[in-house]
Amino acid sequence: MRIRVIDVLDLLASGLTQEQVLEELPDLEKEDIEAALKYAGSRLDHPIIAA
Repeated sequence: MRIRVIDVLDLLASGLTQEQVLEELPDLEKEDIEAALKYAGSRLDHPIIAA
């Protein structure tokens, strides 16, 4: 079963704790949540060049 990163992020953004996310998505592990956060951070971490 695949769980999308955006689904994990949406649950966290709605105020659920990591423990609550794990209860909602029992196939998920704590390391999966950490990986989703790292992935999202890497996708958003880009240099901003001011002109």
